[in-house]
Amino acid sequence: MAQKTEAINIVEYALTLIFSRLVRIAPYRLALWQGSFLGWLVYFLWPGRRRLAQKNLAAVFKDKRPAEITALSKEVFRNIGRTLVEFIYSQNWDKEQLLRHVEVEGREHLDAALAQGQGVIFLGAHFGNWEIIGLAVSALGYNLKVVARALDNPRLDRLVTRIRGKFGMAVIANANGIKNIIKCLRKNEAVGILSDQNLYENAIFVEYFGKLAATTPLVPLLAQKTGASIMPIHMIRLAQGKHRLIIEKKLVMREVADRQEFVRINTTVCNQIIEKWVRQNPEQWFWVHNRWKTRPEKSGN
Repeated sequence: MAQKTEAINIVEYALTLIFSRLVRIAPYRLALWQGSFLGWLVYFLWPGRRRLAQKNLAAVFKDKRPAEITALSKEVFRNIGRTLVEFIYSQNWDKEQLLRHVEVEGREHLDAALAQGQGVIFLGAHFGNWEIIGLAVSALGYNLKVVARALDNPRLDRLVTRIRGKFGMAVIANANGIKNIIKCLRKNEAVGILSDQNLYENAIFVEYFGKLAATTPLVPLLAQKTGASIMPIHMIRLAQGKHRLIIEKKLVMREVADRQEFVRINTTVCNQIIEKWVRQNPEQWFWVHNRWKTRPEKSGN
């Protein structure tokens, strides 16, 4: 079984390298078309994820007709395809070339937060092109770490980590990474955490789009422990392969004496921020993920 798994890993890696080569030798606009086509293809070839995306969208946007949900779900897959291709294509660019594709809004908020000397926690989501966010922040000259789960294929994981680190960004493995995160924050660095995924362990249930979702409480807990600033950050996809990177003002946490209530309220605020982004550009969120899979015990939600 181990040999079979290793063989599959090698095949996946080889196919990825071939696809990466085809993307990188194409002009950028053609590469974007490849990404859009890839997303469209996966939409038809992966019915399970297609149905999940449509189920999630229909549950949230109850006012949309079935035809609208179908059209929106297709755009979701196209966005994912473009996101992958843009991430691969970024290997062709130096810092200046990458930043020519990114409008930056709110950099002054980040500078003001770092001036306080207690580090920054970026609150992010799988929205827009979340991979280009890290590359752009690093290209701007900031010392950035991101928390990420290692890919199941070690060869692919090393490849992705290398691309992410092109401009100096480092990855903190989310398994047992809290100590490393705290060390980075105490050195006044920035740490990015994507907080929009379903959790099976160490989660609390707070509302996301009106339904309880198993959510990491890590962002408010770390901010409370270290004094770091929470900075909501997201990227909006624009036309012709351009993006707008938006760094919002420092999140002022709501002070509550009871620790559990403090975590619940401020984790809810984090979810509300992400929900706001998604409502504004729903085609740019990762609806193919089963965000509400884990359910609270004895709850009808």
